Amino acid sequence: MNKFPLTKKEIVDFFNKQKKLISSSEIIDLKYSNGRILAEDLKSQINLPPFNNSAVDGYALIRKDLNLKKIFTCKRRVAAGDDKKIVIKSGEAVRVFTGAKMPSNSSTVVMQENVIIEGSKIRLLKIPLFGENSRLKGEDIKKNKKILLKGTIINQQNLNLIAATGIRKIKVYKKIKIGFFTSGNELRRPTNKLKNSEINNSNYYALNALLDKNYITKKYLGNLKDNLKSVKNNLMNESKKFNIIITAGGASVGDEDHLIKALSSLGKIYFWRAAIKPGRPLAFGKIKKCYIVCLPGNPVSVQLLYAMLIKPLILKLCGSVLKLPTSSKIYSNFKMRKKTKRMEWLRVTKTTKNKKDFANKYPKQGSGMISSISYSNGIIEIGEEVSLIKKGDVFEFYDFDNLF
Repeated sequence: MNKFPLTKKEIVDFFNKQKKLISSSEIIDLKYSNGRILAEDLKSQINLPPFNNSAVDGYALIRKDLNLKKIFTCKRRVAAGDDKKIVIKSGEAVRVFTGAKMPSNSSTVVMQENVIIEGSKIRLLKIPLFGENSRLKGEDIKKNKKILLKGTIINQQNLNLIAATGIRKIKVYKKIKIGFFTSGNELRRPTNKLKNSEINNSNYYALNALLDKNYITKKYLGNLKDNLKSVKNNLMNESKKFNIIITAGGASVGDEDHLIKALSSLGKIYFWRAAIKPGRPLAFGKIKKCYIVCLPGNPVSVQLLYAMLIKPLILKLCGSVLKLPTSSKIYSNFKMRKKTKRMEWLRVTKTTKNKKDFANKYPKQGSGMISSISYSNGIIEIGEEVSLIKKGDVFEFYDFDNLF
């Protein structure tokens, strides 16, 4: 186990070395695949478009008539879905509609806005360039081209592509099984009638939502009591049933925090404590084949650590790649001093002025300040060695709309 808290980079590097847990796969219908992870490369079954077609409503012409004629006879038409085999004659235009199959000897369409209709004839107001306003067979995707790689997460961005290229069933990795505990004698189901030192168990709802992904089969395993024997029994029994167990709370150094002792006696701790604020009491270990992720009990730490580090790890263990959340540049709009030797995820609100984004420090920064997640726009990441933040300094900004 580590002697000093690990940096974010050290944690990411360690996670990147972990091998996927899920190797078995299943064939499912495409309509059920959103959020699943591809277990094989996908190749297009057809050319896309599958035939030459018109990109606009207009009139198809042959190449040799371009720039030579301005008046054309038009007596034939092709709509989307028609399977007419048409050959255009010189001096003729064929009425076509968006998506309609092009006549076999034409690849040019003049837009209907650029013609005047005179009975069965049309007069061109603008002569199109050769190939204008048509989409050629295979122009977008060629048949047998690799369109998605193994490990890709199926989503609304690529579902359209998969369906358009003729694929109805796909091979995906089976779902990873994740159980999760909350921890603490003080936790209660949400109520406005709390007694003594009780608090509402908000971490259950946060984790239940964070784990609500189509590549995960999740189960809440209950609330761990502040008792070493009970914690050990629960971990030992449940680790036989799941690929990953996540806990929230009980991983610090207090007398009633038993997770680290339990995990070290049952299995192995790879690391404990992170050089990150909020999120220092993060631990990661293993009991036989089951990974154990111990998150701090403070709600802000739970949500930020999960989104920034644990979700990418889970995706890698599921058969995808460890991809960290995306960020954008932002200018600080405040001054602040900070301790070195630890990274800080500072909650901020974002404002825009003169096309520049500025970060305003949210006033409540404690890891137990639940409102800070709801009322801020995201976090800025301040490096370990930074000790002074000045107005105008540039940081990486992680928007909550993309993070969770």
